[in-house]
Amino acid sequence: METFEAKILVKNLLKRIRKVDNDTYELNSTLTDDEVLALEFALASLDKTISNLSPPTQDFDTTNSIAEEKSKEASSDPPLELEAVHIEINLVTNTLHLPPPPEDRRLCLDFGTAMSKVTLVRDNTKERNYEDIEVLKLGIPGDQEEVSQTMLVSSVFIDSDGILRFGHKAVQYSQLEGQNGDRQRLDNIKRYLSEEGLNSPVSKIFNPTDIEITYGDMVLAYLMFLTWAVNYCLKDINEPRNLNRRYAMPCLDERKARHASHDLSRMLGEAQILADTFFTELQNGISLASFIEAASQLKTQKNKYIFVKENVAEPLGVAGAIISWKQQVNSLIMVVDVGAGTSDFSMYRMSYDTSKDKSMAFEVENSSEGITEAGNYLDKLLKGLILREAGIDSTHSHWINIQGNLELDLRDYKERLFLDSEIVVRLFNEQIISITLDQFLSLDQVVQFGKSLKECRDRILSRVDRSFIHGAPHDAVALALTGGGASLPMVKALAEGTVTVQGKELKLVQATNFPQWLKEEYPELESDYPRISVSLGGARKKLISRGTASVTAGDIKSPPILDGYYSKG
Repeated sequence: METFEAKILVKNLLKRIRKVDNDTYELNSTLTDDEVLALEFALASLDKTISNLSPPTQDFDTTNSIAEEKSKEASSDPPLELEAVHIEINLVTNTLHLPPPPEDRRLCLDFGTAMSKVTLVRDNTKERNYEDIEVLKLGIPGDQEEVSQTMLVSSVFIDSDGILRFGHKAVQYSQLEGQNGDRQRLDNIKRYLSEEGLNSPVSKIFNPTDIEITYGDMVLAYLMFLTWAVNYCLKDINEPRNLNRRYAMPCLDERKARHASHDLSRMLGEAQILADTFFTELQNGISLASFIEAASQLKTQKNKYIFVKENVAEPLGVAGAIISWKQQVNSLIMVVDVGAGTSDFSMYRMSYDTSKDKSMAFEVENSSEGITEAGNYLDKLLKGLILREAGIDSTHSHWINIQGNLELDLRDYKERLFLDSEIVVRLFNEQIISITLDQFLSLDQVVQFGKSLKECRDRILSRVDRSFIHGAPHDAVALALTGGGASLPMVKALAEGTVTVQGKELKLVQATNFPQWLKEEYPELESDYPRISVSLGGARKKLISRGTASVTAGDIKSPPILDGYYSKG
């Protein structure tokens, strides 16, 4: 057991001890194996006469400046010490002065609410007669291969020593330090890009120190970690770290989209400088004080980040992954991208004639829309159901502890519920609750979520130009279901049966879970495809035109050629 684990476990154990009277205390719960091990570890560390005990493993920590380390030795109050010490940071800006990167390749970064993904595409050129697609293995530098090799957990946690922890380590530290429910990690930082509050200070439940950090800074901190993982992967495959990059955007209204795109573009540029500055330290976390100092310095500079290119709407990225640009296709496709934070819809008209090498692919005008009900919404409903079944509300004496502790593992509970059809939850007060999938799906709010998805689908079909509906090949609209929520039953129901819109009955057909061209050329991507499709399509050289067509074009009367784009049956 490492020192930091033992320290946190013993600290949380002490917090669970309650005073009964003047001289008596009690522990109103059982001890876990880890807690017993932590107590034994603490006892062995105190007993200097035990000669056969190996020295305790040193807590991995960021390499701080000499001044910061000396200040730690002189002070026993971490928040005051971290706030008072002056930290000198020398920003590493050499990425801005590297030779221009190759123009025949690019990245697309998909900063996800739950998981982030990045794909590198090398174009088909005279020297390379094929399109080379490489999904970066972010999980390796992120030290989370057991979670995923290709996706990076989108979490940030500030530990009790004032260290910023990222990704899977943020989850691990929060579970150790937050067992009593009074500490939380930030899992949903992406939403602050589309909501008010970027400049608001992070609350104490997320930040135990006296150093002020805003939610915007927390977004920047995570993007620094994501960029660091990208740099690590690029270094491993001998690609320059200033490769041109696009970035994915959720469907937002025009004003919000404009502001969010501007903020995200700037932050991705700044994240590169910060990732270079803290390159040797980020895997194990960096001090909050060091990050704030570096970010403050960076904001006084007027750097141009020319490697940060255009944004790509998330459904547009999915559509770009569907079309091969080599195989014959003639389809009307609606992309439904159900992530953790939003459910995004958009419709595309695609046609490609291999004999004439003539393509037509564009987003249908007025077909883009997003709703806020998504994976996180279901998390909240599951949390409410568990607490209701346990008979626990805000009047309970341990309300904060119970609901805070539950929050840390809520996403895992939801995934297991849909996978196993039942979960057993042990609450902070040792109460055990069983929830079935049928019980959850019967909730009025869950039923309404399914209705909201269908209503959004039908609104789009009803308002686009009628020529798209009446000229739909095979009298059908294909629905490409992607994102972490693609397999949810209410999402799959979107592609079942028929729908009558604008006086026309259309068959609803689910597109194949994995496009045929990828199955032939990159079969190893199949399991990850629903979550990597945005970054994959967004990194390709050809981008589908956005919002350029209000009526159909091309030969819409020709027989439909489905060519693997639809599921059988």
